[in-house]
Amino acid sequence: MIALQWQDKVLSLLDQSKYPQEESWITCSTVEETAAALSSGAIVDEKIAAIAGAYAYCLAALAKQDAQQTPTFDEALAQAKALLLGSRPGSRDMAAALDFMEHPPEAYTKNVDRLTTLLATAVTYERQQVVADRNICRNGTDIMGEGSRVLVRADRGTFHSASPCGALGIVRRGHKREILEQITLCQGTPAQAGEGLLAQELLKDKVPCTVLPDNAAATFLSQQGAHMVLCDGILAAKNGDLKAPVGAYELAIVSYFHSIPFYAVLNADDVDLSLDSGAAFLADAKPIEPSPAGIQHWSPDYDVIPAFLITGMITDRGIVSAPYEETLDELVKHAPRKMILNFDEM
Repeated sequence: MIALQWQDKVLSLLDQSKYPQEESWITCSTVEETAAALSSGAIVDEKIAAIAGAYAYCLAALAKQDAQQTPTFDEALAQAKALLLGSRPGSRDMAAALDFMEHPPEAYTKNVDRLTTLLATAVTYERQQVVADRNICRNGTDIMGEGSRVLVRADRGTFHSASPCGALGIVRRGHKREILEQITLCQGTPAQAGEGLLAQELLKDKVPCTVLPDNAAATFLSQQGAHMVLCDGILAAKNGDLKAPVGAYELAIVSYFHSIPFYAVLNADDVDLSLDSGAAFLADAKPIEPSPAGIQHWSPDYDVIPAFLITGMITDRGIVSAPYEETLDELVKHAPRKMILNFDEM
C-alpha cells in the first residue's frame, strides 16, 4: 500500500494505524503538522517517516521562502530539524534523511535558489529509497530457482513509498516471475493468522500464500520444509549479529537445525559498523515489569540473532555472507549504490 504522497507542495500520509479497516489520509501543509502526525502513532514504518521528514523539511523552507538569503531561513530549518528529530526519538532513518537534506548532492548546490535545491534533494532521497527497495527485490529473486518454496517472516512491505519492499517485496517479485511454488507467511501474532495485514496485501496482488503463526513454524519446516527462509532485519552489527522482529530468533534456530538457508533482508544503510556485536542491541532492552496483579511480564520489542545462524544478508548493494566482519565492511564502505534506469523492468 502506497503510504505517502507529495503533490502541489502538500504532504499526504496514510494513517497506518487504521489501515486496512479504514483508508484514512493525514494532510500536512506545515512542518508542525507533519511532526504531529509522525509522533501520533499513525505512521508505523520508519522509512516512510524518514521520507516524510525530508518533505517536511521542505515545508519549513516554503514557509520562509521569501527569506532565503537571511539568517531567518537557516533558523527555520534548524528548528524544523529539531522538531522532526523529536517526533521520532532515536530514529536512525530520520537522522539520515535530515542529514541528506543538509548535505544535498553536489550538483544541486550550484543552484542559487535554495528552495529549489531542497525540493530536488527531498525527491532524490525518496527515489533513492525506491531504488534500494527494488534492488533488494531483484537481488532476492536472483538466488531463487524455479519451483522455490519460501517461508517469509516480514516486518516491512505493507507500507511503502512507490515500490514493494523487504522480504514481502521479494516474494511479490518472485511470484510475478513465476519462479515460486509455495509462499508461506509466518505471522507474529497467532490471533492474526489468516487475517494479518501482510497476508491481505499479498491477496490484493493475487499472490497466494499459506499463513501460519510463529509457534507452528518449527513443525511446518520439519514436515514440509522450504528452500529458504527470508526474514526482514532491522539493524546489523559489524560482526553480522542482527536486530530483527520478535520471533525471528526462534525461526533462525529452527532453520539452522533443519539445514534450511536463513537470509536476512535489509538495506545496506542498516548496517552499523560502529557496533561490534549484537550486545549493543541489548542496551535498551525492555525490562521485566510487574502487572497490577503482581505478576511479572516481559515482552521484548525485538530479537537479536547471532551471526552464525544467518546464511546471508540480502541488501540493495548485493548479497553478503560470512565472514561478516569482512563482507559487511566491504559492502558498506566500497559497494556502490546501484541505480535502476528503467523502472518498468522491475
